[in-house]
Amino acid sequence: MFRIKGFVIFVLITLLMFSSCKKESVCLTVWVDEGNVELSKSRLEKFAELNKKYASFNFNIIEQSSAKCRNVLLSGSIKEPDIFVFVDNQFNELMDNDYLKEVTYNKDYVITSCGGLETGIIKASMHEDKLYAYPVLNSNGYFLYYNKAYLNENDVKSFEKMADKALSAGKYVTMDLQNGWYLYSFFKAAGLDIEMNTDGISNTCNWNCTKSEIKGIDVAKAIHTLAHLPGFKSASDSSFIKLMENDEIVAGVNGAWNSIRVQELWGDNYAACKLPTLNIAGRDLQLHSYAGYKMLGISPRTSFPEWAEKVADWLTNDESQFMIFENTGECPANLRVAHSEAVKSSPALSALMEQSKYSHRQNVYKSVWKPAKLFGHTLTESKLEDIDLQDELDDLVEEISGKSE
Repeated sequence: MFRIKGFVIFVLITLLMFSSCKKESVCLTVWVDEGNVELSKSRLEKFAELNKKYASFNFNIIEQSSAKCRNVLLSGSIKEPDIFVFVDNQFNELMDNDYLKEVTYNKDYVITSCGGLETGIIKASMHEDKLYAYPVLNSNGYFLYYNKAYLNENDVKSFEKMADKALSAGKYVTMDLQNGWYLYSFFKAAGLDIEMNTDGISNTCNWNCTKSEIKGIDVAKAIHTLAHLPGFKSASDSSFIKLMENDEIVAGVNGAWNSIRVQELWGDNYAACKLPTLNIAGRDLQLHSYAGYKMLGISPRTSFPEWAEKVADWLTNDESQFMIFENTGECPANLRVAHSEAVKSSPALSALMEQSKYSHRQNVYKSVWKPAKLFGHTLTESKLEDIDLQDELDDLVEEISGKSE
């Protein structure tokens, strides 16, 4: 009897020891931005190797544009990821729809490394004094790239002067005039603005103002004039690179995400600076811009919340942020990395810093994008005499504000 009991106890202890040594099997789906798939794979492989004694890892890495993250998540068209990259203007809507888990792992270091609670990227990552995302990049803004073979530092101060120089060279200057993200530059330069209301589902916009010193119609006329300069061509982000590859442009407004490719194409002639001025109502006004951030969010419904946080922290740590900079040319959120000599020597990031005096955090509800695109299309594709600009502006503002819904 005692032998049987002893054997049973031995078996139980053995089973307990075996179960305690059994590694956890962790499966995580991770959405990463364009151009960072291979880098993310190598970083996650290293993470798995460093933590192999604790768990076995299976990472499903999917390329998903940070700019489109919110729309894809809210559509429910594909399975929700555990970890995903998004841009800061999506934060409120993702919070409201319960797509962001509170960040607790390594939180204090994350906040400190980005400059503390008062910095823009940390404020953009918080809700009711709690952190809900791991900051990655501090460079989701735009500025001017230019080719020093055709333009000098004086030329790039003015859109009109650049367009003249481009025309004489048989080329173009470019900017996307069919995108509300960029159209903001012109209205903000004239003191007109747009802001999401406290309800989170509508905007206040005065782009159609008729009583301001510089009216909305003045801005619209200036955009139309720019669009029809012989040395200017409106171009989307993808078209910007194609025009550059075809040697058709001498300058263009774009972002740091394309800096590596620009440098490859223009070599020693590659340069960048703040946005130029544009003549609006007889004044040369400095163009403003949106500033923005990229961050990693974690689903509250992940089956592995602790590991998901550790993975997100790993993908945004000092080493990872520097490797992203090397891969895409974008500016790290981590200040120690951002202040490294390699980052500070980047023309694109220097231009972002120069533009920062005229940049503002994007805080708009999504009702702006479709009508702004249509408005930009009208300005770039139609003759001025065929457009009632004030009516177009009134309709635009009505749709942007959400009053037409």
